[in-house]
Amino acid sequence: MPVEIDNRQKKFPVDTLALSLLANEAQKTLGEAQKNVTITFVNNRRIRIVNREYRGKNRSTDVLSFSYPSPPFPDIPFPDGEILISTEKAERQAREQNIPLETEIVNLIIHGLCHLAGHDHETGPEDALRMKHAERKIAKTLQKVIVKRNLFSIGPQNAPSQIFGKIPD
Repeated sequence: MPVEIDNRQKKFPVDTLALSLLANEAQKTLGEAQKNVTITFVNNRRIRIVNREYRGKNRSTDVLSFSYPSPPFPDIPFPDGEILISTEKAERQAREQNIPLETEIVNLIIHGLCHLAGHDHETGPEDALRMKHAERKIAKTLQKVIVKRNLFSIGPQNAPSQIFGKIPD
């Protein structure tokens, strides 16, 4: 499978099978299904170290995305991109928004995958709007998968497209 889930934290349970399914669906919606991506769940301490090392910001964050345009060793399988998600930060944000942790994790996966596909909300308002539209489109697709397969028992009121807002057909 193009998306591999790696849980490196112990504080919160992570349904790696369901999240892998959703991440692969998101990749298809983005037209990036052929890309190999690793999504790693970490704690605040680990994401803070990586954020400091690669972005010069000495604080934890919810999600980091790294794109690898060409593998360092062509003969060795290497991901096209990597996403790190702090489950501790995600849990806090879920509590603040009064949504299930699973919904926030799916939102962060969507956000990270959009970055890997070339979207960037920090380069200007037009780019931010394009990224938000892409996130909403993916969320709408994933909402159908979540409800159809009854993943996480989230329910339609807390599915990702409800969090991102209504998406016109």
